[in-house]
Formats: sequence, C-alpha cells, structure tokens
Amino acid sequence: MNKLVLNFALLAALSAGLSAHAQKKKEVINDSNTPLHLLQPDYQVGYGIVSAEDIKKDMDRVLRYLESNTPTRVVDKRNGKVITDYANMDTNAQLERGTFRLASYEWGVTYSAMLAAAEATGDEAYKKYVYDRFKFLSEVAPYFKKVYEKYGTTDAQMLQILTPHALDDAGAVCAAMMKAQMKDKSLKLQDMIDNYFHFIMYKEHRLADGTFARNRPYHNTLWLDDMFMGIPSVALMGRYASDHNDKYYQEAVRQVLQFAERMFVPEKGLFRHGWVEGMKDHPAFHWGRANGWAILTMCEVLDVLPANYPGRDKIINLLQAHVRGLAACQSKDGFWHQLLDRNDSYLESSATALYVYCMAHAINKGWIDAMAYGPVVQLGWHAVSSAINAQGQVEMTCVGTGMGYDPAFYYYRPVNVYAAHGYGPVIWAGAEMLNLLKHQHPRMNDSAVHFYPTEQQTKEPIFFYSEPGNPREFVAGVSRINEKSPVAFLIGDSTVKCGAGNGEDNKWGWGSYLQNYFDTTRISIENCALGGRSSRTYFTEGLWNRVLPAIKPGDYVLIDFGHNDGGPMNTGRARASLPGTGDDSKKVVMEKDGSTEEVYSFGHYIRMYIRQAKVKGAKVIVMSHTPGNRWTDNRMNRCDKTYGKWSKEVAEQEGVSFIDLNDLTAKKFEAMGKEKTAAYYADSVHNTQEGAVLNAESVVEGIRSLQNCDLKDYLK
Repeated sequence: MNKLVLNFALLAALSAGLSAHAQKKKEVINDSNTPLHLLQPDYQVGYGIVSAEDIKKDMDRVLRYLESNTPTRVVDKRNGKVITDYANMDTNAQLERGTFRLASYEWGVTYSAMLAAAEATGDEAYKKYVYDRFKFLSEVAPYFKKVYEKYGTTDAQMLQILTPHALDDAGAVCAAMMKAQMKDKSLKLQDMIDNYFHFIMYKEHRLADGTFARNRPYHNTLWLDDMFMGIPSVALMGRYASDHNDKYYQEAVRQVLQFAERMFVPEKGLFRHGWVEGMKDHPAFHWGRANGWAILTMCEVLDVLPANYPGRDKIINLLQAHVRGLAACQSKDGFWHQLLDRNDSYLESSATALYVYCMAHAINKGWIDAMAYGPVVQLGWHAVSSAINAQGQVEMTCVGTGMGYDPAFYYYRPVNVYAAHGYGPVIWAGAEMLNLLKHQHPRMNDSAVHFYPTEQQTKEPIFFYSEPGNPREFVAGVSRINEKSPVAFLIGDSTVKCGAGNGEDNKWGWGSYLQNYFDTTRISIENCALGGRSSRTYFTEGLWNRVLPAIKPGDYVLIDFGHNDGGPMNTGRARASLPGTGDDSKKVVMEKDGSTEEVYSFGHYIRMYIRQAKVKGAKVIVMSHTPGNRWTDNRMNRCDKTYGKWSKEVAEQEGVSFIDLNDLTAKKFEAMGKEKTAAYYADSVHNTQEGAVLNAESVVEGIRSLQNCDLKDYLK
C-alpha cells in the first residue's frame, strides 16, 4: 500500500511539473509575435542550411589536428632520436609514433578523402598532406626492406607495407596510392602499389567462387568490411593499369554482386556484417560502419566503371536500395546508430560520415534524387559537425571492431577520439558536401530543409518553387524586408520580365530595373511577371494564384498586360482574351487536350486581378502596355484604341490608379526619332537593356504623377 501511495505521489508531482512546463511554454508562445507554425523547435543538434564556409572550417580543424599528429620521421626506438641516414638503419629504426599510423586502412581512407578535399576546396594543404606522407613512405620503404631482409624483422608499421597479411593491410592504402599516382606521375609509388596489389589479387583467402574471405572467426567467413578493403583497388586497377585490362572491371563487379548475394537483406535494405559458409542461419547484425564500407565500395566502383559496363546497372540498383534502407534508419538528430535498426544502440560518427559522403556523392553523380536525399545528408552533416571538437578530434567513433554473433558485442564496443576510423570519413563527407552545394541550392521552406536545382531568390519563410523559364514553376514567395515593410508585386508579360530576367538574347523587361529607383531598405520589388503570358493565361496557368497568397495589407500590385491578348483562343499558344471590358464570355474546345474553357474579356481578367488584390489590402496600379517598335508617318503606334483604352476604363471603374506607360514611352522615342529608337529594341516588341531602363523611367514618372497613391513616397 505504501508503494502505491508513493507511486501516486510521484505521478502527481510529475503531472504538476509537466503542467507548469506547459504553462511556461504557453506564456512564451503568447508573448511572441511569431506565427506558431514558425516557432523554432528545440533541436539537439543543428538543423537548417549549412554554409560552405562552415563546412570548410570544420574540415580545416580536422586537417590541422592530423597534421600535428601524424609525423613523417624515422627515429631510433631506444632514444627517440631522429634518423636521417637511412642507409645505416638497423632493427632499432622505426617510424616515429604519432597518434595514428601512416599505412593503416583507416589512413588509406584518410588519404583518399584528403585528395577529394583538395579538389573540392582548391586548398593545396589537403593534397600536400597526402603527398608529403606518400613521398616519405616511398623514400624510406626500400631501406626498411633491406633491414627486414638482413635481420628478418623491422618496424611493425612498415611490415604492413612490406609484407601485408590481410586486406586491411593492403586495399585502402593501395587505392589511395593509385589515385595519387594518377594525379601526379612524379610520385614514386609503383613498387608499393605492385606489392599491395599482388597480395590482394593472389594471396588473400577466397571462397571457391573467388569471393574475398577470411578464416576468422570461422573458416570461410565473409566480412562486409572486405568489400571496401579489397574491391575498390581492383576496380581502380582497370583504369590505372597501362593496358586498362578489362579483367579488373569484371572482377570488381563480380565481387560486389557476390558479396551482395550473401549479405544484403532486401527487406531491410541493409547489409549484414558477417556471413559464414555452411551456416544455416546467418545472424543479421547490421553494423553501422560495415554498411558504410559497403556503400563506399559501390561509389568507388561506379566512379571508375565505364558507362554501360555489364553489371554496372545492377550495382546502381543495389546502391539505390541500400540508400533507401539507410535513410529509413537515420535518427532524429542526424546520426545513425551503431546497430542501424536498433535505436537503443548508441549514435556513431564514422558510419554517419560515410553515409553523408556516399549519399551526397550519389546525388552529385545523378544516381539518387537530391530532393529526396539532400535533406538527409544535410541533417547528417549537422550531426558530423557536432562530433568534431575544438581540437579537431572526431568524437563518438567506434573503435576497431571484429565480428560478433550477439547484440551485446556491438552495443558495448568503446568509442574514442583516437579511433582512426572517423577522420577520413569526416573529411570525405565535408568535401562532398561542398561539391553538393555547388550544384544544389538548399533552402528553408515552411521550417523544413528542401533541395532545389536552382537558387530560390525569395527570403520568405514559406514560398512556392521557382524555376526560371518554366511557366508552371513560379515565384510566389517574396523578399519582404520585415513584417511591416510593403512589397510592390509586378504582374505582366515578357516586357516586364523577359525569360529569367537576366538579359538572355539581350532582351530585358522594365521590371528588372524598377528597384533601382526605390529605397529598397523600406520596400521590396517582386517581379512576378512571366514571358508569353496574357491577361487570361496568367490566371489560367495558375500564376496569379501563386502570387495572391503572398500579398498583405499595404502592398502594391502593378499590372501590365496586352501584348499577348490577341491571336487564337484555342489553338497554338491559345492565350487570347475577348476584346473589350464586357462581361461576355465564350466557351472553346482546347486543341491541346480537348478540354473546354470559358474565355472572358481582357477587361474581365484585369478587373479580377484588381478586386482580388484589393480584398487582400493591396493598392493597385494598372498600366497600358509598352509600345512596340512600329511606326506610322513618323509616329509610334499607340494602343489607345484597344488594350490601353480598356486598361484605363477598368482602372477608372474599379477606382484604382492608371499609368499610360504606352504613351509616356512612345513620346520619348518619337523625340529621338525612328533610327535611334531601333537601338532600344531587340525585336519589334522586346527591349534591350537601354529600352527596359527607359520604360522603367516612364513607370517611375507615372508613379510620381499619381494623385492618390503613396507608392511614390518610397522612390529615391
């Protein structure tokens, strides 16, 4: 009974505490002017858009740490004195012991990562790190070999190079050396490459079908780690060898598919860590870093296989299935777990970094979709960044790990900043993130990270996607300075914004220059016009409905249509409106798809824009369209009997401002004369830069002349 009373007391206290916490949160929310759905969540690690500058800072911190902890000297192990006379070395000579070994498989990964970082950043320090150590090893290796031949022993670290006994000793460093040698022919790495590769191809234990295997912990055991420890170097040799022998590509593809046949678990999209020949039930422990080695292997092989090489498509399909499985296992803070499908196992940094690199690389290569997986790698990089401490050490990295057949083995593997496995993956992930940001454009939209193929110019927290030149993907967000500052929205055709608004084919719209005349510290100009649109199709293609939600009280809407409202109604570009301002309409069958559309008058569409903008609290200015370069008896043709006339009539009927842009600009050109005017036009309708500026000046003159429009207060 006492225990029951105590439990009720604890529950009551907990409930009171939660209520107080909820009340506190409520008070904070009620005191905020921020919309509730835009309140910042309490993320445990970073969230949002990461900058290339911040990525590079993280990478540089790791580089500096590694530079100071991987010396390139030979010393006497008895007294630590530096040896420079390599010819007289004996068994007391050894590589100076730094924090990490220069020829371990972990450092093979680090060397490859550093080479990738040098390309991604253009920073020679990363390449220098690799070249300095490879030159040192190639210089001292022959002398250590002589010591070994003379005495039967030598430095244990050098023995990994001279007498490899496992794929761990050979594959990763061999691959990195081939990459470096292909970049710089002056490096003298051939002897070491040959020695490594000979072991990989002819001395490593294999199954009967040739798959790389080990005899621990059982006879004929496959380790997922060995995909990376052996296969990438074999694939690279297909490109590296002077005869570009096809047998190396064949061997690499065969190895990948034979590993996958035994070790990939399709229903989870993950690889098991181990497989033993003759075992009936193979334990499926999906260890994080081993899955990292597997997907890294696929990336390395695909990078060197020729296009359309037999089996390449199978590897791409396997990689895509693996990515799907991995993405489903990512934790809420961006890390992946030590055992991928067991969320109570600890979060681990080296696997996370490997996945960030491989997924970013797959996006950059076009193997997977940026929209689906860009946010995954972005969140993953935030996690990786949080694991890099102030000294440049990588935390949360699992130490070297054998193979286990029970969960406790993996759950309780130690983590340590001196686990070398984390450093190469972190550098590689950072390098590929930089490459990703060169081609993709992540933005926060409605509080979430999204990846876009083109830069989204708006600064609004919620916006519609914009694709330059695509009439159905259109900016509806807006670069509003602050909540109280107004925006002037421009809607119209190509004479307002031509193409992407960047002057392609020397064609410009006046909307591209209007902001030059305004104080843009107080007002924003949002050019939402789109080429080829008429008063009708700007609405029917959904463009207006993307602008309208962004309009707020106190904003302005400037309307300029007319150039494209003639022509056919239901064939070809099918954009014509009925002439005039009446309420009449006509149903037409659209040639493109057989649908029926009810077409209204030009004035009807202009009236609709005005009324809907006014309901949103905006002030509206209607304009006659810009004049084309057409003349009659030395006078530029006007639109005062058609679209200019109808625009003015609707503006007067709806009680909004009107600017006769057509007449203002035509008078300026008439003053210049027909010959000089030609330089202001790219064709009979579209303006050059000079013509667009002149039209913008006419718009500004019209704004200044308006009696009851305070938009002029924002002019410079």
